[in-house]
Amino acid sequence: MTPPGEAIPSARPGWRAIWRARPARVSASLWAVVILLDRLPWPWGEGILARIYLLKAIFRGTRLRRALRWAGAQTESPIARWRLAVKLCSYYGRFVARLLLVGFRGPDHFGSQVVVNGEEHLAAARGHGVILLGFHLGPPGAALALRATGHELTWARGWGDSQSGSGEGWRRFHQEGEMLSLSQSSTSLGGVLYEARRVLLDGGVIYITADGGRGRRAFKISAPGAPMIIRSGWLALCRHTKATVLPVLTHLDGNRQVVTIHPPLPPIDGDPARAVERCRAALGQVIAPYLREHPEQCYSLVFGRREKKKRSKDKRRPPSARPRPGTPAERALEPPPDRSP
Repeated sequence: MTPPGEAIPSARPGWRAIWRARPARVSASLWAVVILLDRLPWPWGEGILARIYLLKAIFRGTRLRRALRWAGAQTESPIARWRLAVKLCSYYGRFVARLLLVGFRGPDHFGSQVVVNGEEHLAAARGHGVILLGFHLGPPGAALALRATGHELTWARGWGDSQSGSGEGWRRFHQEGEMLSLSQSSTSLGGVLYEARRVLLDGGVIYITADGGRGRRAFKISAPGAPMIIRSGWLALCRHTKATVLPVLTHLDGNRQVVTIHPPLPPIDGDPARAVERCRAALGQVIAPYLREHPEQCYSLVFGRREKKKRSKDKRRPPSARPRPGTPAERALEPPPDRSP
C-alpha cells in the first residue's frame, strides 16, 4: 500500500489534452481545480476538495439544509446532527475526487488502496453469468476498484461516469476494459441492456447499478430520511439470463476503499411478483446495516435528484400507438425482428 503523501511518478499528457478530456457533466471551473489538485501527492487533493465542498454547502445553504434534514432522521442529538451534516458535505467532495481519480497515478496505485471482501461469492458464481449489483452509496468507482484488483468484468456505466485519470497507465486501463456506456439518448438504455444480456449468456460478469436515474421503477427500499428507488433493468436481465445477482456495496475506511461482495439474491423465477418481493426483502437486509454504519456516505439519498411524477399519456394515444406489454427494459432484451425475405 502506498503511504499517503508519497509522489508516484507517471507520464502525463499535455495540458491541452487534459483539458479536452473534461467529462460532459463536469463544469469548466471544477475541471480546472481538479487539474491543479491532481498534481499534488495523493491524498492531498482529495482532502482539499472535501473542504471546498464543505464551504460551498455552508455558503450556498441548500446542500447543507438537505444534509441537516437527512442527519435529523438518523439522530436526535443536535450536536450529532450537525456533525453528521458536516461529514456528509465533506464526503461529497471526497467522492467527487474519487470519481475523477484525483491524485491516483495509475490503476496499480488506485488498486493498492482497495480492499475487496466477499470474493468467494464471485468465485463460486463465475462461469454461469453474474450480475454485480452496485448502488450509489459510498465512493463511486466500485467497478473500477474491482478491475484494478484483478477482477474481470464488463461495466454498464452511466453517460456521466468518466474515464478519468491522467497518465499512460490510466489510458491503457480504460482501453483494455470492457464497457457498455449509456448516452443521453432515450434509447441507449435498451442497447446497453441487450449487449449486457449477450455478455451474461456467454457466462460473463456485468457490473450495473440498481438505483440509477434511468429506467422504470421496480420498487423502493425504505430508509430513514429518504427511500432508495430501485430500477428494473437488472431484474429484466436476471429474468432473461437466469444470472446470479451479487449485491456490491463500498465505503471509505480512512483512505482505503472497501468493496464488499454480498451473497447472492434469491433467483428470479416462479411468480414474478413474489420473486421481486423476495429480492426487495433481501436487498433491504443488505442495505439497512450499511445505512446504520455509514450514514455520512449516503450521498445519493441526500443530494440526489428527486424523482418527478409523470402523467400517463396513454389515454391520448390511439390503441395502435400504445406501448407493447412488458417494461421498456424487458422489451429491449428481445432479439431484433427477423426482416429477411
